[in-house]
Amino acid sequence: MSAALVAALSVGLATAGSGSASAAPREKTVDQLVDKRISNPRLGTTVGLLAIDAVTGEVLSEHDSTRRMLPASNMKIVTAVTSLAALGADHRFTTRVRAGATPGEVILEGGGDPLLSTRELRRLATQTAATLAPGTPVTLYVDDNLFPSDGRGPGWTTGYIPSVVSSVHSLARLWDYSRDPSANAAAVFAKKLRAKGFPVTVAGAAEAGEAPVIAESKGHTVDEAVRIMLRISENNVAEVLYRQVALAAGQPGDWRGARTAAEQVLTGLGIDTSRNKLLDGSGLSRRNRVTPQFLVDVLRTAKVTNPEPFRVMFEDDAMPISGVSGTLDDKYGRFTTKRARCAAGDVKAKTGTLFDTISLSGVTASQGSPERIFSILVNDRPQRYSALTIRQAVDGLTATIAGCWR
Repeated sequence: MSAALVAALSVGLATAGSGSASAAPREKTVDQLVDKRISNPRLGTTVGLLAIDAVTGEVLSEHDSTRRMLPASNMKIVTAVTSLAALGADHRFTTRVRAGATPGEVILEGGGDPLLSTRELRRLATQTAATLAPGTPVTLYVDDNLFPSDGRGPGWTTGYIPSVVSSVHSLARLWDYSRDPSANAAAVFAKKLRAKGFPVTVAGAAEAGEAPVIAESKGHTVDEAVRIMLRISENNVAEVLYRQVALAAGQPGDWRGARTAAEQVLTGLGIDTSRNKLLDGSGLSRRNRVTPQFLVDVLRTAKVTNPEPFRVMFEDDAMPISGVSGTLDDKYGRFTTKRARCAAGDVKAKTGTLFDTISLSGVTASQGSPERIFSILVNDRPQRYSALTIRQAVDGLTATIAGCWR
């Protein structure tokens, strides 16, 4: 790493938002160790890395940090920041039932609640039943028009739906990865009404407009959705939040509008998006491109420069904790090796995996070391090694950055 590049990165990161750079020299020991350990056959040759002092912005180690790379689910860090900035942690997503034009007609209106449950749909049906005369034949319409129906995400492979993500709908239950989650949600609602003694005909789509509300679920908050999305890397939650940011920013709720909105929100936070491609909210897109420097910049803005709106991201039940929780739990083999387990409990970071990509970006503070922000992106991973062994090599680099593997 050249001295000129270190200086440029330090100045750029420290001036993002309201931070300022420290004149203190960088910690060469970390840099030397990372330079040695990044030359690992398990990691291959396409590795981007940046680690900085969280407070000062001082660069501790850098390797191809301005290279544009696939982030995999590290994209969810971006979605968390844009959601919290555009909507606020306390914003709720409401699902409603409205009266139709004639007695017995009801419209189930999706509000884009990414955590909507079967239980809540059944409660809505029970509330609706209480407004109807016993045995009234019900004609059920569905308003799922909050987001345009514009197909699978740009850069998604055909096998993603219905295995790891669903098509994006404003009426959909958490954990439903099917091709038509809106129809499935309506079926749950209708089944409960039938159990209450009402004959139900599901009649198709309708615009709810401002028709009278006869039942309502206050739903869940952005805070709750961000916690789940980060902790277990939930793709459907990420994609619904990505669309909600578009609407909050005054953009159409489609893929193009969501991309434009994400860039607008980040720019408003003082983060340069010009070299990045933010094609979806989950990181599934093969066309996403970000740099380690960009992810570090996003994290530093959320953790140091402007922390108040983003505190939820770094609480113990949100970003996974090394060897303890979420997708970094030791049951997945994370931070369990001889070299990396010294950092167990000291790292809060978002994992990412595609068939050729392993990523980890977050914050770490080992005992006796200052807090550090880092991003490690591995692309074109060597297929002769298992994903786990590559993740564990990344854990080793993280322990080095944390300062506990010396």
